Amino acid sequence: MARPGAIAFPVLLVLGAITGYLTYDWMVVQATPKLGDFSDSPYYKPISAASADQKNNTGNVTGPVDESKFSNIVKISILAGAATQGAPDYDPDASPVPKDALIKWTNDDNVPHSATSGKGFEDADYGKLFDTGLLDPGKDYSIPASDVGEGQHNYFCIVHPFMTGTVTVQ
Repeated sequence: MARPGAIAFPVLLVLGAITGYLTYDWMVVQATPKLGDFSDSPYYKPISAASADQKNNTGNVTGPVDESKFSNIVKISILAGAATQGAPDYDPDASPVPKDALIKWTNDDNVPHSATSGKGFEDADYGKLFDTGLLDPGKDYSIPASDVGEGQHNYFCIVHPFMTGTVTVQ
C-alpha cells in the first residue's frame, strides 16, 4: 500500500512550480517596459504626420522657403532654458505679423522643441495650420504668413506643452 503523500507531494510541487513561473512571467517580465517602447504609456501621443515626414532633420517640413522673396521676416526665438516650466519660452510670446511677412522660428535652446498650431493636443486645430516638427538646437522653420491665414493663432511645443505663444496675422 502506497503512502498517501507519495503522489500528492510531486503533484503539488509541479503545480507550485507552474504557479511560480506564471506569476514571475506576469508580474515581472511582462510588466517591465521595453526599452524605447512608450506605446503603452498613458502619456504617449503620436506625433503628427507632418513631424514624421521631416527630411534631413532640417525642421522645415514643407520644404525650404526662399527668404529673399520676403521683405519682412518676423523672427520668433525659442529661448535657452525654455524647457524649464515657468521660464521664458518664445520671444516674443505674442507676435503681430503682417500678412505679406515670413514667420521664422529658431530653436536657440539646447534641447528639441516645436511650434505647433493649437492650444494643446485636444484642440480641434492641433497642427492644422502649421507644425514645425521637432526642431533640434540651432535649427529653424519658416512659413509664409499668407499660408497661416489672418487672425490670432495659438501655438505650443509638443515636447513641452506648457510653452505657448500666439501669432496674429493682420
